[in-house]
Amino acid sequence: MEDPASTGDPLSLFLNFLFLVLLIYLSGLFSGSETALTSVSRLRLRKLLKEEKDKSMRQILQASLEKPNKMLTAILIMNNLVNILASSVATLLVLRVLPEGAQSTAAAIVTGVMTFLILVFGEITPKIHARENAEKVFRRIISFISFVTKVLTPVIWILMNISNALIVLRGGKKVRETPFITEDEIISAVDVGHEEGVLLPEERRMMKMSLELKGTSVKEIMTPRVEIVCIEEDAVIRDLLNLVHEEGYSRIPVYRENIDRIVGVCYAKDIIGYIAERKDPERILDTIPVKEIMRVPFFIPETKKIHDLMKEFKQKKIHLAIVVDEYGGTAGLVSMEDILEEFTGEILDEYDVESEEITIEKIDESTYIIDGMTPINDIERELDIKFPETEFETVGGYLLEILERFPDVGEIIHIDGFNFEIIAIGKNRIEKIKLTVERRKKNVDQKREKTAD
Repeated sequence: MEDPASTGDPLSLFLNFLFLVLLIYLSGLFSGSETALTSVSRLRLRKLLKEEKDKSMRQILQASLEKPNKMLTAILIMNNLVNILASSVATLLVLRVLPEGAQSTAAAIVTGVMTFLILVFGEITPKIHARENAEKVFRRIISFISFVTKVLTPVIWILMNISNALIVLRGGKKVRETPFITEDEIISAVDVGHEEGVLLPEERRMMKMSLELKGTSVKEIMTPRVEIVCIEEDAVIRDLLNLVHEEGYSRIPVYRENIDRIVGVCYAKDIIGYIAERKDPERILDTIPVKEIMRVPFFIPETKKIHDLMKEFKQKKIHLAIVVDEYGGTAGLVSMEDILEEFTGEILDEYDVESEEITIEKIDESTYIIDGMTPINDIERELDIKFPETEFETVGGYLLEILERFPDVGEIIHIDGFNFEIIAIGKNRIEKIKLTVERRKKNVDQKREKTAD
């Protein structure tokens, strides 16, 4: 039998070697193209499309925006194809060089060498380069990738339909081929706009807050049941006027028998209009019950999202909703102002006292006085700490959950490195708490000891 080595002339071996080098280069090209295509944001692509003057390039950029999955499929097909071809050519080369009967050795050599070459030159290096220079690489390869995509269109159509069918069979959703922008891309655009001076700091904060709050439920921002200011339906208008004057609210819920039976809402402007239309206002103040001038209440579940509620407020032209729990009882109330404050921060009118809004008072580096109604999220954010998971919104509710009873003044609760001392209690709620963060207290004590030495 003729030796394989003798059948391969040097020129043939050299050409096969060059072909192998070309295949490894193409492997790197397609790997880098994949990374570049996925690294350039949709917003950046839109900007490139807007700036591009060449008609053919605009069409290519438009295609990359509208059907990125099609291009990615073409890249993956070609990448796998060149890798398989590269392994085949490498095997052929080794078999031609090694003597007959060395097939097992050839297989081992090809596997080891090709794995190394494809990993280094066909995957890792080009992907890192494309990641660091995404837009530059994208501009260089997009025309070539567009051409490859057009050539492989029939194959891509078959493979994508098979893929979609498998995804649907497994309970997933069909792959979307329409252009879309992700939340991260919007946030990135907002940050870029702020850095370039297009957006003011407050505008940036409000836009990012709008995205962050899209999943927020009314339960997280409502005025809780225990803090609702309301009036009984048989109370007279003078009582209502006094309540409006004392509390400073322009909308007062009306209940029947107990707060779980809210039957209406009284508006301060309705009172003024009602009295102005009568000839004997003094008699009206002491004889007409508030139920005569109340409006129909608007009820919502505590799970409703605040974005949806804002839309309903605008559609119904109202500013107040009664929040009910799963059993139909009153859980709290929420107003348009509550929602707006989530976007803009606290809104104070001429009757609000700003100092009364401070719910976290710093005593030293480790000790704080906190209102029992302060939301846990606010405490964690302001003090840069993390409490154990809980379903309760406020720190007072959190402590009641832990204790499973009502605490006494002076009682101290130890929870995972935090000491909570009850300073004041009110009617059915914890009013004031002294929080000590143990790890910070140790640091403060150590500093004092060093100073004393």
